[in-house]
Amino acid sequence: MRRMNRRNFLKYAGVAGGAALGPRWSSAAEVLVGQSFVQRVDHVRLYMTHYALFEEPDPGVPAGIYIDAATGMPTGELFLTPPCETFSFAPTDPNPTRYVATSSAPVKQLPYVVEPPGFPPLPPPPEVLGAIQAVLGGALPASIIAANTGPFLVAIGHFEPTPGVIQAKLAGGSFAVTRDTEFEVQVRVGFLFTPPTGVPAPPVGILTGWLTHGLVDSLIGATPGPNANDVVVYNWRATMTLSTEDRYIRATATEPPPVADAFPAGLDAIRFIGSHVDNAGQYTIVGHAAHVAFDAPPELALFLFGTPVLTDVEFAVEESGVLFPA
Repeated sequence: MRRMNRRNFLKYAGVAGGAALGPRWSSAAEVLVGQSFVQRVDHVRLYMTHYALFEEPDPGVPAGIYIDAATGMPTGELFLTPPCETFSFAPTDPNPTRYVATSSAPVKQLPYVVEPPGFPPLPPPPEVLGAIQAVLGGALPASIIAANTGPFLVAIGHFEPTPGVIQAKLAGGSFAVTRDTEFEVQVRVGFLFTPPTGVPAPPVGILTGWLTHGLVDSLIGATPGPNANDVVVYNWRATMTLSTEDRYIRATATEPPPVADAFPAGLDAIRFIGSHVDNAGQYTIVGHAAHVAFDAPPELALFLFGTPVLTDVEFAVEESGVLFPA
């Protein structure tokens, strides 16, 4: 048997060790260039001037038991299980770094808690208190439930399917997606029992319906119109490029206070910062647009913002997830 000299031994040992550890990429993007791949979006943060700064999945939704009053059954609609979005991309000839989306997963609902100022502290009706007591098995007096139950609003948003072509660019760890971005929202209305400190019970929410034109009319003192029972729908829309190279930073002291939910205590700035595709395919992309089209019923805009029309809206999105071969 021929003896292996030390130099060759080290060379082959290095090859074997590298094979055991897997490919040592400087970036997964380098391996995916020219190949079809999947973009999985696991976490999203959004900011709309005047409205809200929030993330998906939203940690602000209390873990508890939620009942849809229309069916009397438990519902999981207020909790998002990632991924938020999924897209499949294929390269376009002749440039191997440019791609188009070939398919996407069905649109997911993205819930987040809202607390608009001016929404009245409506007392829970007896039916709601009775439903909460039933969920808790009669373990708590009605007085404790009534004292700790109040209105609960959850915006249910989603990204509308993009009507045009979704384009992407992937090269050297840099990743960018250009798409028509439309975020549409409806508001779920209900009541939430929050157990006081020391009371061994879970939060219980009873979802009684949706925010309607008639309810908004009553909030601004207007006479309800013929569409009083229609559910209020509003959205932001902009064509934007989300990129690992982009960032969106705004000091909260210079931004209008959001009406859907206040800035978190201690937050000094909104910081959306892109990051390159790493060795595991993980990435963060950021995009934003100014003077965005905000489409909402005038009465809702008047209730939320004090004016029926907004013209200075900025819309920013940060998405984090992973890219992997299709």
